[in-house]
Amino acid sequence: MTQISKYPLDRTIEDEIFRKFWQSISVLRDTEAVASFFSDFLSDTEQLMLAKRLTIAILLLAGKRPKEIKDILHVSNSATGSVSAWLKNARPKTKVALTNIIREGKWKQFIDRFEAFLDSLPPPYRSNWSKIGKDRWKRKKERASRQSLR
Repeated sequence: MTQISKYPLDRTIEDEIFRKFWQSISVLRDTEAVASFFSDFLSDTEQLMLAKRLTIAILLLAGKRPKEIKDILHVSNSATGSVSAWLKNARPKTKVALTNIIREGKWKQFIDRFEAFLDSLPPPYRSNWSKIGKDRWKRKKERASRQSLR
């Protein structure tokens, strides 16, 4: 578990450390440089944790239910809940950045694969299988039309 000193830093030093940290990260321009930097800088667990948080945030913004996210990504209810709370209180620039990430990246294809996987799971016990089947068929057609437009 990550530990920090119980003795607080001087506020000016802390501000300078953060300013230098963010400036250092902003210098990284291409995907390979960023991946290389964070592979060396973060542990495997920290990398996975951050990647899952980002994925949870994007899936929540795409309208997916926390239970679906929890089952597919193997995260806890508290993880989806904390990311959901974070999204609700996020700064406007953060929300714009996440929206741009979804729009510019290959996240739409990931979301389609996510939906396809959900549609392959059996319906819940005591549910209307006919309605669920029709909804799945409709989503499958929508995914196929989106993929043909890409």
